[in-house]
Amino acid sequence: MALIGYLGRDADNGIPFVVSREVFRTPKNMKWGGAARYTAHERHATHALTEFTGLDPDYFSFDMLLTAELGVDPMEELVKIWGYERNAEAVGLVIGGHGYGKYRWTIKKHETKMEHTDRLGDLYAVEVSVDLLEYLKDEGRNTSGTTKAPAPATAPAADGTGGGSGETTYTVKKGDNLWTLAKKFYGSGADYKKIYEANRGVIGENPSLIYPGQTFTIPN
Repeated sequence: MALIGYLGRDADNGIPFVVSREVFRTPKNMKWGGAARYTAHERHATHALTEFTGLDPDYFSFDMLLTAELGVDPMEELVKIWGYERNAEAVGLVIGGHGYGKYRWTIKKHETKMEHTDRLGDLYAVEVSVDLLEYLKDEGRNTSGTTKAPAPATAPAADGTGGGSGETTYTVKKGDNLWTLAKKFYGSGADYKKIYEANRGVIGENPSLIYPGQTFTIPN
């Protein structure tokens, strides 16, 4: 089974996007957008002037097929979505090992199209559409209280070399994420938590946000 991402707190407690011979649960029809706000100031006998007044939160939407035939409990996944939405919980969105958005998202709304039920009336196959709204507590800080771009660790370390205690260290490069680093060092992106837990003090509360120049300890 290949874990290709998730919506939620993390892959274990959220809604994982996975693919295997028995299970298929991935987003489709994905849309990501945003908008700028402008005010028009009328002027007598000439063109109006436009003034930039700010940015609206980004939005992200996708559809997902949940069917028991492919190894999914549709109701269990819908309950998670309802919980995130009704509790206004900020959730992470990771697809293909890449974290989407500046920080996290809230579920603005969802819509469920019930395709089939079993003979007992339980949901057997549904297609759920999810609309996300960008969640930013403030321009430069997230809800964990860490700055948007944490300062890199000050201890010097080479790229992928051993430290004095025998541990491996790695300096983050542009385009890196925890999934690809776990795949590089452990052979599986699903082991990204090992790196995250060992470097939580550097990364902060969102494992999807890492920055070039940060130095990580890579546990054995």
